Amino acid sequence: MDITTGSRDKGVYAIRTVGMQTWAEDSSQAHGVRLELMDGLQPLAVCKLEVPGTLAAEERGAAEAEAIEPWTRTLRYLTVVRRLRGHLDSAHRLLEEAEDADEYGRPVDEVDAAALRAMATSEEHGQADPGDDYDLAPLARLVVARLERQIDEGLRKALAFAPNPTQVPIHPAWELPGLAGMPGKSLAQEVARDLLAGWASMRDFRDPLITWAVKDAEVTRTEVQQTTSVSRSTINRLLSA
Repeated sequence: MDITTGSRDKGVYAIRTVGMQTWAEDSSQAHGVRLELMDGLQPLAVCKLEVPGTLAAEERGAAEAEAIEPWTRTLRYLTVVRRLRGHLDSAHRLLEEAEDADEYGRPVDEVDAAALRAMATSEEHGQADPGDDYDLAPLARLVVARLERQIDEGLRKALAFAPNPTQVPIHPAWELPGLAGMPGKSLAQEVARDLLAGWASMRDFRDPLITWAVKDAEVTRTEVQQTTSVSRSTINRLLSA
C-alpha cells in the first residue's frame, strides 16, 4: 500500500497523518495516527488509532495500511454500490410521484420530471417513449430496475474479490467516511452486511444456474455435482421442477 501525506488523482493509496488526533464522540485528544484510504480523490475508509510516539505511530499506520490492502478492491465496488443506493432512493421517490400523477391524471412536477429524465439512459428513453409529463411511470420503472441490477452486480463483484475475513479481518477502528466531522459507520459492519447481501444474491442464482447448465449448456449432472458440491438429489429435484 502506497502511503502519502496528500491526495492524488488516481490509484489506491493511504494518506497518513501523525500527531494529535481528535475523537468526535467526546472531542478528546490523544497522540496517534490517522489513515484515509483513498481511491484517487474518493475516500473509501478512515482509521484513527491512539499511538504514543511519532515513530511508533508511523509504523502502526504502515501496518494497518498493509492489513487493509487486500480489501481495497471490494471496498471500491461497495463505494459504488452505496452511491447507486442513493440514486435508487431518489428513483423510488420519483416513481411514486409518477405513479401518483398517473393515477390522478396530472403531470409530474416539473422539477421531478426533469430529474427523472436526467437519470434515464438514452435506451430507457427509447423504451419508455415518455411523450409528456403525464406518463413517466414506465420510464421511472426502467430506471429503478436498472439501478437494482447494477447494485446486485456490484455486490456480487465485491463478494467475489473479498478476502477470507477470518484470515484477513478488518480492524474495528476502520470507519466509513463521516459527514460534517461526525464519525462514520463501522466499516466492518457495513462490509459484512453488504457481503451477506451479495452472498444471498448468489445463493438465489444457484437454482436457475444449475438448471440452465444442464438443460441448455449440456453440462452433465455429475460435473455439476463435482463442481458445486450440490447433492445429486437436489440437482435432480431442480431439473424435474
